[in-house]
Amino acid sequence: MYLRKPSCSRRPSPGQYLFLLVAVLTNSSCLSEKNSYFPLEEGLSWHYFVEMTTMDGINRQKYMIVNQAPGYKEGQQVFVRKSLDGTLLYYKKTEEGILFFGKEDTSGIRPVFTRDEHYVFRYPLTTGSEWNTVTLTRLLKKTGPPQKTEFQIVAEVPVTSRVEATDDTINVPAGLFHGCVRIRMQGYAYKNAGNYIGLTIVSVNETSWYAPGIGLIKMVREETTESQALDKGKMTIELEKFG
Repeated sequence: MYLRKPSCSRRPSPGQYLFLLVAVLTNSSCLSEKNSYFPLEEGLSWHYFVEMTTMDGINRQKYMIVNQAPGYKEGQQVFVRKSLDGTLLYYKKTEEGILFFGKEDTSGIRPVFTRDEHYVFRYPLTTGSEWNTVTLTRLLKKTGPPQKTEFQIVAEVPVTSRVEATDDTINVPAGLFHGCVRIRMQGYAYKNAGNYIGLTIVSVNETSWYAPGIGLIKMVREETTESQALDKGKMTIELEKFG
């Protein structure tokens, strides 16, 4: 049950960070107006610079995602994106928006598909429009003594996404982009984190910018709690190359 908010070291491996990126990106508010803000054409690729800050410090790395040929999954037509670690991300177009259909882990002997349908964007694309979804926290983590045990808060947080602007100008390593759409995603939930943290409020605040004909060019995501023992995590993603 979710309640309203009252008024009142060892670093993870590159593989772990790739998992976090996939998880976060599939819950991001992916924008599309006739798909111009969420291109699905085969062959398009995005190269990102990613900086993650957790209680263990700062980790910087590259990330890439590539559109694959459309196909079928469980009898339904889907659009496919492949992440750097080989994870396949499946999307569907509907009259209401872009639907994330699920993801497939291809790292093992046999691929493992996880169906997880939720809208990542709902039409229309207008300032002030809103939609609701759920996101999982992934950045609230720390490694405790003797630097072998990782503690992480994974909370299911209901969030509201809101289109705040449709004409932002954003500068990232890939260049200067005009006419960008800005989406703010916010939400919070009570979470019993156990151990020395106990009951706390977990909040998510994410702002994303999408350029016409390109898609996501920048995202800043912050996850916080009211416990000083594990109070925050942050991730910034910026586009370096598109093609």
